[in-house]
Amino acid sequence: MDNELIAPFTRLLEEVSPLERVRELENGTAHQLVWDEILASGFLDALVPEERDGFGLTPTQMAPLLIACGRHLLPTPFGDTLVARALAPEGLPVETGILLWPTGPSGRLRSLVPPVAQGATHALVQQGENIELRALLPQGVPHSKADGFGFMEAALDETADPLLEFKLPQDTLFNWAAVITAASMAGAMAHMLDMTVTYVNERQQFGRALAKFQAIQQQISVFAERVAIANVAASLGLSEAMPGPTGVKAAIAKTIANESATIAANVAHAAHGAIGITWEHNLSLFVRRLRRWQLVFGSGEALSAKVGRERLGHSGSTSVDFLRKHASF
Repeated sequence: MDNELIAPFTRLLEEVSPLERVRELENGTAHQLVWDEILASGFLDALVPEERDGFGLTPTQMAPLLIACGRHLLPTPFGDTLVARALAPEGLPVETGILLWPTGPSGRLRSLVPPVAQGATHALVQQGENIELRALLPQGVPHSKADGFGFMEAALDETADPLLEFKLPQDTLFNWAAVITAASMAGAMAHMLDMTVTYVNERQQFGRALAKFQAIQQQISVFAERVAIANVAASLGLSEAMPGPTGVKAAIAKTIANESATIAANVAHAAHGAIGITWEHNLSLFVRRLRRWQLVFGSGEALSAKVGRERLGHSGSTSVDFLRKHASF
């Protein structure tokens, strides 16, 4: 089943999300053409139950696809919309892109920076157990601005009435947002590894390829190790049945993604040298996203503390028992 899904989905991503188009969309070009092709593909209903005319797949089956979105830097909120369409018990009244928007008791977004708009028109907002479908302010109005990473931030339209209301367990959207981000990061790091390996095999220094130097080989091996760990962690986060990830698995996935991203970016830049830091080089497309993803839906410190508190709450068992219960596939 996984191969049957990932092969056509990868072909779709290669068609709609080449890096040239990703760069164009950063500069404000309309996202609608990309979104129309994603919507027409039917993949957005993969998690919707069969009784609601969906495909009834599991998060585990969708994990490779969410990771692939990060590898191709898909410039639309595929993962968020996929989840939103599945969680809404009666479906959604809109066919446009949806962002996940978990908030705390005060109504403040549980993220250091807002999600990137990426052409989304609405957000699924959760406060406690209450979920509302709310409109976003359209891009291009006076509030719109590019952040320090070069992306347009999304913002809720506080004047609009909710289009839909329902309830789900607390933290459902936060856990999903963290895991989707972790999957995107794992995919982006995998592509960066491929770029780096290609570059060090082609770039000559002192009469031989950079890849022939032991120091470079050691750095690349560490890079590859972190990519593999991030991939496994993202898959772990997506190993629960609907309604979705547990808090512990989401925290583990995002923490490992955050830690791995720092190493991945450092090694990629060290291997590429000066050319890698230029805006025009494709490495910048990935590194800027990785750095921003580290800031959304949970820092490594906060999420590690969350796992630690959960562990301390199980004082009658060993750490191995805790991991077997809460962090296994």
